Amino acid sequence: MKIKQLFFLNGLNELRAIAALLVVLHHIELNNTINSFHSNFSFSNYFIGNIGQNGVFLFFVLSGFLISYLLLLEKEKNQTIQLKKFFLRRIYRIWPLYYFVFAIAVILIPLLATNFDIFKEDPLSYNQIIDTHNYGIKGILFYLFFMPNVALWSGYLMVGCSQAWSVGVEEQFYLIWPLLILFLNRKIIIRVFLLLFFVFPIAIFLAKNGFIPYPFSVIMVSIPFHFMAIGSIGGYFFFYKKELVERYTKSKFLYALIVMLILLFVSVPVFRIEVQEIVVSLLFLALILCSINDKNPIVFRNKQFAFLGKISYGIYMYHTFVMFLVFPFINKFYTYNQNGFIYNLLIYPLIFIITILISYLSYKYFESKFIEIKDSKYKTV
Repeated sequence: MKIKQLFFLNGLNELRAIAALLVVLHHIELNNTINSFHSNFSFSNYFIGNIGQNGVFLFFVLSGFLISYLLLLEKEKNQTIQLKKFFLRRIYRIWPLYYFVFAIAVILIPLLATNFDIFKEDPLSYNQIIDTHNYGIKGILFYLFFMPNVALWSGYLMVGCSQAWSVGVEEQFYLIWPLLILFLNRKIIIRVFLLLFFVFPIAIFLAKNGFIPYPFSVIMVSIPFHFMAIGSIGGYFFFYKKELVERYTKSKFLYALIVMLILLFVSVPVFRIEVQEIVVSLLFLALILCSINDKNPIVFRNKQFAFLGKISYGIYMYHTFVMFLVFPFINKFYTYNQNGFIYNLLIYPLIFIITILISYLSYKYFESKFIEIKDSKYKTV
């Protein structure tokens, strides 16, 4: 059955695709560098070292923007927010793939690593897999109860599932946000969004620098809600001031300027890292507002990237498992101390192609079944 999109804004899937591909690029280079394999770039290179988290921040801003806009739309249309439907829609979209990847990480990856010597070719992954300290009951429970972000900040790395930390952040965000929008009036909502935007970076800075005691410090740094708050502020103004937003975001000059500024700030350290992250995220919000404006003649529209954005959740979740499979096989048949160009010429296409193929099959034959239920039984707007 073909999935019918109930609500759609042009341009968002292309941005999702870019975010997911940036995360994959970052993790390939991270694995190359840590394992002393050939790296196309020095990991000290600011762009490569931070492009993965910038991709995640783009996901966060997108989530905050879209969820807030949809919740405001539902509240305006129905005079309420159907919380049960909201939570069930999130569950049907996110939980099936999350727990499937969790099962791969807990069951399949350790079985492969301990029964096939080829996986010893990737020392970092292999040592993490066979070292039970990295899993443990506590670590597994964190992942099982949808707190992979807390697990990661607590030192519980799980090969094939640690990337899900950002999914945990978004799920925890979804628990709070609909309640704020449901019970607060229009004027209070925007003040709360702005307050969270300012408070969370300060609290996280204090937690990272020892001013907040454990375990509250770990909890604080693991929920960077200010990135979603940035998106939510954009969603608020797009909902209540749509004509004004569209008037400014149709400018070709503004769109080009935003893109150039993003390229600058993701490539060059201009401010402290905490400030730079916020600047980049604000630029991401501006990019989103421009990208959804069909009146802007130069915004990025591409069918291939729109398709990748559609399956971007799978790309994000599956790519570390694909890396776990691909790196040992390449290292087995092509020694990494040989030509680095050839090595990466093999690594990159294999990881990207296999990840995209698995993500497509997963979306078509697995995720779509739950999306159909979500959209047929729990429609809101």
